[in-house]
Order: sequence, then structure tokens, then C-alpha cells
Amino acid sequence: MKIGLVRHFKVGHQPVSGRMSGEQFNAWAEEYNQSNIESGEFSSSEQVWEACFSSDLPRAIHTATQIYTGDIIYTQQLREIEIVATSQTGMKLHRSIWLALGRIAWYMGHSSQPESRGSTLLRTQAVIERLERDFGSSNVLLVTHGAFMKVLAQQLALRGYNGKRIFYPRNGELYIYEKDS
Repeated sequence: MKIGLVRHFKVGHQPVSGRMSGEQFNAWAEEYNQSNIESGEFSSSEQVWEACFSSDLPRAIHTATQIYTGDIIYTQQLREIEIVATSQTGMKLHRSIWLALGRIAWYMGHSSQPESRGSTLLRTQAVIERLERDFGSSNVLLVTHGAFMKVLAQQLALRGYNGKRIFYPRNGELYIYEKDS
């Protein structure tokens, strides 16, 4: 079985410069989630994909429809790990600081984040189990998001899949994980 992971194409949403409150950061994150993509190039290495799953967020949907010509299965299970500001006080920080604090809070299991790390791991395991059960000998393409993709790749490796280790998933790049039957 081969599983191809693709991070959505670059998002056309403008990053906010300067500092913002936690409330402003959350509003920015929601706008980002609803933003469209900039068209990109995709090299599938001539791989034939029997099925394609995509996150149901707009940036992944638009990417999937550009890189896959067949029917696409859209699912919340491939959504990005949601991130929110860790504090709603009047404190103002740069967007990148809010992002880093949110990811650290998620990793540490802080209650400020909508999804716990444990829940994310269960979600990735459910995705893999579904693919193995329903598409065991097929090549399946997954269009998803950066942070979730990293967790998914780690879980695939733990299940015996071989593939390139992902440090920072690049937009529109294909990462193939393969497991012998």
C-alpha cells in the first residue's frame, strides 16, 4: 500500500503584521481557515492514485480538485489541528508568537486548545485504520495540512510505513509512504 501526503497549496490570505490581541489572532486564524489558495504546481511522480481523500477546509478542497481528477472524499478527519490564542487577556503578541504558543499548548495538553494531542493521535490512527481496512492494496492520496500531516507521517512510520521524514511540509509537495503487504 502507498499513501501519498500532500499539503495544500499556498494560502492567499495576507499575514497580519505587527502585534495583535488573542481575540484578533483567533479572528485571523478563522479567516485563514476560510481562505482560498494560490494556484501551484504538483508533481505526482507519475504515480497512479486509486482514491483521494481531502480535508474539508477550502484550501485543501481547492488543492485536491487541482491535483486529482477522480472523485474526492472530503472529511473532517484530515483537518488541520485547530489553534487558538492561549490567553484572552489584553496582551498583544506577534502572530508567529501566538502560533508557537498555541502549538506548544497543544503539545503539552493545555486546555486552551480545542483538540488535545491525544485526540489528534486518535484521529490519525482512525484515518490510517480506515485506509488499511478499505483500501489495503491501493494507492491513496491524502490532501491535508502541515501540522496534521507531520503527526500523520509519524503515525505511519510507527505502523511500519517507509517514507521521507517530514520536518516542514512544503505546500503542494508529495510525500509517499509505503508498506509492503
